[in-house]
Amino acid sequence: MSLLNSLFRGNGKLSERLVEASQSGETEIVKQLLAAGAGVNARDRDGWTALMHASWRGHAEVVEWLLNHGADVNLRDNNGFMVLMRASWRGHAEVVELLINRGADVNARSTDGGMALTYASWNGRTRVVEILLNAGADVNAKDKDGWTALMRASWRGHVAVAEWLLSSGADINASTTDGVTALMRASERGQAGVVEVLLRQGADINASTTDGVTALMRASETGRARVAKILLNSGADINASTKDGGTALKHAFWNRQSRVIELLEKHSARQH
Repeated sequence: MSLLNSLFRGNGKLSERLVEASQSGETEIVKQLLAAGAGVNARDRDGWTALMHASWRGHAEVVEWLLNHGADVNLRDNNGFMVLMRASWRGHAEVVELLINRGADVNARSTDGGMALTYASWNGRTRVVEILLNAGADVNAKDKDGWTALMRASWRGHVAVAEWLLSSGADINASTTDGVTALMRASERGQAGVVEVLLRQGADINASTTDGVTALMRASETGRARVAKILLNSGADINASTKDGGTALKHAFWNRQSRVIELLEKHSARQH
């Protein structure tokens, strides 16, 4: 008990020390604090519990001890995030499995409408994405911005994640309220690998937003010459226009994208 007495005197409440020890992965101290009656669901000033800290840092052994002593897997911090979301964001697969096995809600939403799958996909956590999908995560759920997990993965260029999502039933042509698709997201960011995957899997290459903007226009205005070439070679309509008459070539001119302008002019010349 001398160690615990020292901890108590030096750090205030046992529950506060439990949060600290969990954050730093001090398993033996966590065990002693729990045995001494530390509050397993106590929070720090940000609303984080010991379980949240241990999960964020990937301390699987500490997570398991906390769960065995009644840690609540579905509490939210002050920002509305739950522990599974945090662990998924960081890609801690072992922790994610522990949390799911103890009843963590795989389809719970944060205040921005995101889910564990959303955050894992955004950060390219392929193994975690696989675990979440196998546990019943909704592959086509949208956040408050209308983004699906596939859109998030496509924007960031995570090819393996995109492939997992598609093989699990992701709607390849799902769109936001203004009509933006995963292909447009990937094209705008120059994510050639994802663009190729989406096209192979049947993405609508000429889909347009409510304003008439296509994936080719997105690639053209942001100077993504490699992606523009892939789209053109795959049948993108070079003459498609927006409601105000903007074509891919005009978008490239407006944004001074010389490489794309040259590519589009050459492709247009071959058509005539």
